[in-house]
Amino acid sequence: MNCLRDKINIPEELFRLKIKELAEEVRVRFAKKGISDIFDILSEVAFLIRKPLDVKELSGFITYFDKRFIIYLNSNFTLGHERYTAAHELYHIMYNEDILKKEKVFLDKEKHKEEEVKADVFAAEFLMPEDYVKEVFYKIVNLDKSKVLPKHIIRMHNYFNVSYKAMLKRLIQLNLCSLDKYLELVDICSLENKDKLQSLTKQEGYTIDLIIPSKKFYIPKEYIIYVKSKL
Repeated sequence: MNCLRDKINIPEELFRLKIKELAEEVRVRFAKKGISDIFDILSEVAFLIRKPLDVKELSGFITYFDKRFIIYLNSNFTLGHERYTAAHELYHIMYNEDILKKEKVFLDKEKHKEEEVKADVFAAEFLMPEDYVKEVFYKIVNLDKSKVLPKHIIRMHNYFNVSYKAMLKRLIQLNLCSLDKYLELVDICSLENKDKLQSLTKQEGYTIDLIIPSKKFYIPKEYIIYVKSKL
């Protein structure tokens, strides 16, 4: 069981609670400005570029150039995955500023493994706040953790605008879904079963926007003006 917990990166509770505090601080900070969407938040702190990249291993990255942060998100991933990556990169912007400025191009993931782990935990805490997840779960699912089905994960992940897999992990983390059911429930979001997941999503009354790549191509006008000013 511990091996499975490690495999799906369920953090130790004390560690999680420390990162939860950071996520809440950042959420409140931007809420005071009237900003809540993760893409809008990133646009507030950096130049946000979303475009399809033909690099399957790269969800997103940050560069630091001429005293400005530039965040790239790969929209060849599903929209739910892209939003999670966005929250991951937000952690780096907020808490790894000095490291990013020093390394400039990419954060060395091997060198800064702990910060990568923190960024992943932060993304979950930021996009799926513990108290609100529990409130919504008891409102629209309200079942014993051993009776959760794929359709219940679909309802939850569409509510929080994250991927199916991220929502499943979060429910297990918060003890709302049994760890024993992970392998059974995660199977539907595999590449081989994408048609099945899309069909069940539509049956539940949702669009499939979160579980397909958005292929979004977005470059802010401010970035174009900025680049032109450097020519």
